[in-house]
Amino acid sequence: MKTQMTEKDKKLLVGMFIFVIIVAIGYWGIIPQIKAYNKLGTKIDKEEVTKSVNEQKVSNLIFVESMCEEYEETMAENKAKFYDMMSEAEIDFLLTSRAVQHDLEAYSLSIDIPSSPSDRNAYIYSELYKQQLEWESQRELLYMDVDEDEDDLLGTGDDNDDDKKETTEDETVDIWGNTDMVGENTDIYVAKVTISLGGDEAQLKAFLDEIMASEKKILITSFSWGEYRTQQAIEVPVEEIIQAEEKAEAEGDTTTTTTTKKTETKYELVTVKSLTITMEIYMCDKVE
Repeated sequence: MKTQMTEKDKKLLVGMFIFVIIVAIGYWGIIPQIKAYNKLGTKIDKEEVTKSVNEQKVSNLIFVESMCEEYEETMAENKAKFYDMMSEAEIDFLLTSRAVQHDLEAYSLSIDIPSSPSDRNAYIYSELYKQQLEWESQRELLYMDVDEDEDDLLGTGDDNDDDKKETTEDETVDIWGNTDMVGENTDIYVAKVTISLGGDEAQLKAFLDEIMASEKKILITSFSWGEYRTQQAIEVPVEEIIQAEEKAEAEGDTTTTTTTKKTETKYELVTVKSLTITMEIYMCDKVE
């Protein structure tokens, strides 16, 4: 039995064939182009942001250069207030030479030099401590503002986190420089020193005053008075009277005597005043 297709069936098959071709062209041809167009639009938006950032960099270049010069001058002035980087031997010489100038004996010295910059804040009641807190709050606000501005510019969501971080860190923040340096310590090292001295009380006080009045940065964290026993050399005069009567008589002079004075060194155990000082010596790595 043969099945004959009617004219209507032929038209229906042709219509279905045309429909399949249209669907195929739309799915494999048009839709990918639409997706590519959307991606291109997103990329264009990002490039517009990059262009805007670069234009801001160019317009702010002179201002940033003047800021850099001012910053370098300020840094040089501030670094001059700190000691140069010193070894334990150099710190030992610095303090013991001052002790010798005051006729004091250094009988105990402990020095601890860290291998990394100090992470501590300044003295809690100082102006620098307030500035450090302000720097930290400004840095947090700056990062928050940069993130919000980037979201507004790009309209990014969870899918664009990596791109957002890259644009935020590499483009927007760099207009004003790397914000990580705000309030961050990368150059200042703190050597913790404890020294015990013995000698005259007035000289001990003079030594303490000299340390506190130092032009370089030294912070005395504590000091205590005490006493300790030590050997002290004493020059004892010894008078020897040698009667030279026989010699004088031999020379015909019976009234002459000869007196010879000498000194003898003796060591006695004595109790002297002592002063123990704990301090922090602030050193700056001035190598550029």
